[in-house]
Amino acid sequence: MKAAVTLGPGRISLEERPEPAPGPGEAVVRVEVVGVCGSDLHIFHGTHPYATFPRIQGHELAGTVAAFGAGYAGPLRLGERVAVEPLLACGVCYPCRHGRGNCCVRLAVLGAHVDGALTEAIAVPTGSLYPTGALSAELAALVEPVSIGVQAVTRGAITAEDQVVVFGAGPIGQAVTLAAVDRGARVLVVDKLPTRLALAARLGAERTAEADAGDLAAVVADWTGGDGPGVTIDAVGVPATIRACVDLVASAGRVVIIGLSEKEVSLPIIDFTRKELTILGSRNNAGLFGEAVALVGRHPERVAALITHRYPLAETAAAIAFAAEHPAEAEKVLIRVAD
Repeated sequence: MKAAVTLGPGRISLEERPEPAPGPGEAVVRVEVVGVCGSDLHIFHGTHPYATFPRIQGHELAGTVAAFGAGYAGPLRLGERVAVEPLLACGVCYPCRHGRGNCCVRLAVLGAHVDGALTEAIAVPTGSLYPTGALSAELAALVEPVSIGVQAVTRGAITAEDQVVVFGAGPIGQAVTLAAVDRGARVLVVDKLPTRLALAARLGAERTAEADAGDLAAVVADWTGGDGPGVTIDAVGVPATIRACVDLVASAGRVVIIGLSEKEVSLPIIDFTRKELTILGSRNNAGLFGEAVALVGRHPERVAALITHRYPLAETAAAIAFAAEHPAEAEKVLIRVAD
């Protein structure tokens, strides 16, 4: 079978690899569509902290079940379309024992720690497969990034009573917006790119604001009647946006941080007690992948609006390079593995 193999920074080769055989508790999935994620860009550029080379990238995937390991007697059917949860947790560490395998201390993620989905077929645990019903392959491939948004709004305990400010309107910020709007919350999205803000409005954001245009604090104060939002969410990973989340959130509010960075953030200690803030990290999803499938099913047209570009498997390098070099144009780039 064909596989797009990242040999090193900036180098991807289309190679022949042996077809996988499912072991006990596994299934082989014939890959249809793979989404390009920000982490794929970091791996391609050699800046991802966990990835090694050579590596088959890709963790946002949908496909059809092609084979089962010996003895499988579960509900999945051959030929059924599935979304694949790409997290491989150890099951025994402290977070795993407490239902938080999303932050397992030995977590392996398809396409980063181990080979992923930019190949014609992949063997994965049957417990990682979620039937997607009538969803198209493209929409099913977007379940994984949507699950990150579902995790963030769950961590932030967002309800219809909340006003939420989301910093960042890339794919993950858009997923957060969609998940928060689905819960009935009112959402304001902040980003530097007008094209991404326009998309956030299509996904249900009540208001948008350009990050570098005018007094953001005044905009947020006007929108919240002076109270500040009950929840602020960082989907950027830049110290300045995390500081803004703390500065702008209401007293007794919640701050959720999804963005990734190894930079340090300087915050005034007094705000933690004066506002009695709750500050939460959010990573992957913890048992919410099925909810993400349902969310995509409720809003297929909104989720489809995220898709901006499509490439075949043979053009994987061009797809990733385009996504990295054209952020104003490329929201979600898809790689179609199956014709």
